[in-house]
Amino acid sequence: MKLVRNFLSLAGAEATSKLLTFAAFAYLARVSGPERFGFLEYAGAALFCASLLVEQGFGPYGAREIAKAPEKTGDLVSEIVVARLILSIASYAALIGFAFMIDHSIVVTQLLLLYGASLLALPLLLQWVFQGHDMMGTVAAAQLIRQAVFAIVIFVFVRTPDQIWYAAIAEIAGVCCTAIFCSVIYLNRFGFIRRIHLISGKLIREGIPIGLGQMFWVVRFIGSTLIMGLIAASADVGYFAGALRILIAVHTFVWLYYFNLLPSLSRLWQEDAAAFSVLIDRSLHTISWIGVIGGMLWFLLAPLAMVIVYGSSFEAAGTTLRWFAGVCLAALLSGHYRFGLIAAGRQNIEMATSALGTVVALATMPVGYSRYGLSGAAVGLLLAEVTVWLVSWWFGRRVLGLRRHFALLFRPFLAAIGATFLIWCMAVESLPLKLLTASGTLLLMLWLTESAVRQSARSMSFMRAFHPRN
Repeated sequence: MKLVRNFLSLAGAEATSKLLTFAAFAYLARVSGPERFGFLEYAGAALFCASLLVEQGFGPYGAREIAKAPEKTGDLVSEIVVARLILSIASYAALIGFAFMIDHSIVVTQLLLLYGASLLALPLLLQWVFQGHDMMGTVAAAQLIRQAVFAIVIFVFVRTPDQIWYAAIAEIAGVCCTAIFCSVIYLNRFGFIRRIHLISGKLIREGIPIGLGQMFWVVRFIGSTLIMGLIAASADVGYFAGALRILIAVHTFVWLYYFNLLPSLSRLWQEDAAAFSVLIDRSLHTISWIGVIGGMLWFLLAPLAMVIVYGSSFEAAGTTLRWFAGVCLAALLSGHYRFGLIAAGRQNIEMATSALGTVVALATMPVGYSRYGLSGAAVGLLLAEVTVWLVSWWFGRRVLGLRRHFALLFRPFLAAIGATFLIWCMAVESLPLKLLTASGTLLLMLWLTESAVRQSARSMSFMRAFHPRN
């Protein structure tokens, strides 16, 4: 199945690139320590926010339109690249102003000024074009190039805490190499753009709401580091940012899944609404089991993961990372409705649900931190993401006609409750025994409650019986 092949291609490249990037940031954390790592994450969060001002949702919009009408590729590229170029200049200017306005360490100011230069190359990142044409191998290669170049610069040049500014140089190098790669592939496949198109009203009307939805996501996730930077001690910012980086690394695969699914959803909504609903139903049912099993293992392994990745000085962030398991699960489930709305051209609704989640995060994270520390801030982010999931689910029912999704989620969630209750009753202390108990219980419930799983197992046994290996 093409969807599966494309996702495996994306996931394989993303896993490799994330391992490289994750290793680079873990190395930076060990070299710089919690305080300077907090400076680096603060500057990186600001850059990510600025990059979304350049993105503005034009990528998903362009991919959706190309999936519907491939012959419009050249016109869309011309229009979107020009729009992004203008926005990249404005965003860099805004980031420079922000760097000199904030009352922070001079290290943060220097990082912001350097990081911002990478914004000017963002218009030539054309992965959205290849996404619309289902060229996911090219998309995967572009991502791998960017992160590999970043990691190489970090490992070659950073040796002391005073050299963390090389992280900004690494980002610039990674983005520029990827922009060159995308441009070469585009020219070889589609040729030169014959004429420059003015920015249309449709691009603004339909692209900006998608971009605003993404920016609200950034305020909830990446921007939470900025929120913590305003209310917490530098060490706590480092702890929170370290746990958040693991969340974002895993969340990237959530985003990749829907990145791969969006062109198919867009075509089906236009051609066959019933098939659109069937695709989402099947996806939700499968993903809910994967999310529940993965979330349970994440919760159990979180404290150990923080120590392995960042060292013993980050052990205090283990509980924070545990709460983030729920954040990732909620995002995994809500993506069916959010990307379904985008595919159906109802990006305004998706933007509104994302905005509501951001308001919840802004209200609950500072209160949670003031009362319960890092765990309270993490719970605030969890409440925000659950809000997005429930509200987008409601709109999925009303606008997209999606029905009976509670029944699809009932068995996976019942299995998770059962596994949690069993571990609690057994009072298990050994981590390997907890992992064995949780995974065994969930897999047993999957076998007992899902007839399709049993049928697949019987079919495989039948095939082996009649086609034995020589």
